[in-house]
Amino acid sequence: MRTLILFTSATGSAEKYAKDIATALSGDVFPLKKFKWKTLPDYDLIIYGGWVMGGKIKGVDDFLSHYDEMEGKDVIIFSTGMVIPSKEGRKTLIDTNILDLYHVRYYQLRGSFDMSKLGFIQRSMIKMYFRQIEEDAEANPGYKALLDYVHTPLEYYDQEGVEKIISVAKKIESEKEAK
Repeated sequence: MRTLILFTSATGSAEKYAKDIATALSGDVFPLKKFKWKTLPDYDLIIYGGWVMGGKIKGVDDFLSHYDEMEGKDVIIFSTGMVIPSKEGRKTLIDTNILDLYHVRYYQLRGSFDMSKLGFIQRSMIKMYFRQIEEDAEANPGYKALLDYVHTPLEYYDQEGVEKIISVAKKIESEKEAK
């Protein structure tokens, strides 16, 4: 079984996760923008990872625009973001990104954050978002905690989440081999 891992990354978390998953599964890994879609038939399992901003998984629309070409293949999507993964956050991401319309497995991983690695527009949007959190007395304490990372990078690696994706991929592989 051949495995393909695609990613879109801003601060490096999705890329690191994608490369680590590719290493564990002996898969091929590419940035989404550099992948040649004509080679998609060569793969049995496709994994996509993207970072979250404003509730949207970056690159997922482009990735899913090729969903018809993935018919008969197993698809896993993961996202990385600053917030701690939760059931309600996962549901919100599934709903916002309309993942429930597709037959995919989805995993939410926590990522690192470094404001200095973002582009001007992304930095501006995040600063505006953080100002809204600061001014909102009712804001979730978890969101308020994010304010600390405006000036101090957050380094985080979700080993458990990565291992879960690898485990599921290996289970898919063993089930296909058993058929």
